[in-house]
This record gives sequence, C-alpha cells and structure tokens, in this order.
Amino acid sequence: MRFPATMADLLRGGYVFLQTKPCTDCRALVYWFRTPTRREGPFVKTPRDRFVSHFALCPAARIRHADATCPGQGELFPSDVVSSFAPRA
Repeated sequence: MRFPATMADLLRGGYVFLQTKPCTDCRALVYWFRTPTRREGPFVKTPRDRFVSHFALCPAARIRHADATCPGQGELFPSDVVSSFAPRA
C-alpha cells in the first residue's frame, strides 16, 4: 500500500480502525489502526484526508526515537570497567 493513504485504502488493505486519541506530546489527533500484521499503529490525517504515520510527523516521537537508538557513553563505558584501567597513584 502506498502512503499517504485514504481511509478506504487502509480498510481495503486489511487495516482495522480502533480509536482516536490526542497525542500526549504534540496534541495532534491520532487515529489508531490495527495493521494486517496485528500490530497497532498511530496515523494522522493530512489536510487532504489522507493518513500518514504519526511517527513521521510528531517532533516528540523523533526525539524519543533518537534517544532510544543512541546509547550514551556511560552505557558504552561502565564506571567499573573504566576505573580498572585508570592509572594508580
């Protein structure tokens, strides 16, 4: 299926409409669908009544995704490992 898609396209493609809720971060109205693979997906409606993934447009989702995929240096170099290599006085 090509996106952005209309509601009819989504339903024909096996998506099931579940509910609408506002995004807790950006307050956009989010339409929740169950995908053909049985996962839940958030979509937002464009001005032309087409649907795109909310993750593609929500600034808070982009920040959260970047934080989750980029480990901090603390996770790469735990303090107990680093201290074992520190020079002793």
